[in-house]
Amino acid sequence: MAYLRWRRFTELLSLDNPALGELFMRKRHKPIVAAPVEKWDAEYQAGIYDRLNHSEQRHHHRLLAAMIADRWPNPRVLEIGAGEGVFYEALRAHRPARYVGVDFSRPAIERGELRLAPEIAIGEVKMVLGDGRTFETDETFDVVVFSECIEHLGEVEDLVAHYAPNLKPDGAVGLTMWLALKPLRLWHRLKTMGEVLDEAVINTPWGGGWLVAVVRARG
Repeated sequence: MAYLRWRRFTELLSLDNPALGELFMRKRHKPIVAAPVEKWDAEYQAGIYDRLNHSEQRHHHRLLAAMIADRWPNPRVLEIGAGEGVFYEALRAHRPARYVGVDFSRPAIERGELRLAPEIAIGEVKMVLGDGRTFETDETFDVVVFSECIEHLGEVEDLVAHYAPNLKPDGAVGLTMWLALKPLRLWHRLKTMGEVLDEAVINTPWGGGWLVAVVRARG
């Protein structure tokens, strides 16, 4: 317990002090590598991610949805790494005009299509099988969301540049990230690329923690 408290303390300090995070980071030179799609497929089929439907696992979703709706009423949202569309459950209360969820796991997309069937039927929601690093669409959105996946999608600068054509002129990137030192590296880099419109940290009684933010990229 003492170690967990110390780790959370250093993670919070490193939000504004990147050098401190580097100092305490273990295996700092080891790259972040995404798990293969076969692993995600097996875990979705096994129901491992059913826990993400629990209320205590969705505080970050509710906060990000509120941040988005506060600036873009009835928003148009593209979510990369959407899984089975759990984030949409939080966004639904804000009456989004359009939601497109993209994931490279077929079982996740199939479950999302069942979960969100009524919204898909009326054209409000679309679930798409695709690689978040290369997905392309002609649609434009108010926000492109990366919820707990940005660390698996390559260089953050390239990722934001790839989706820039899909953002409206006042559009932004929405982010949730597990509060840990290595992923926070990407957050520090993303902050230098634009204007932070909203930023918050959520801590839970069971020891979980997320960074939640909305950033408008320059240019």
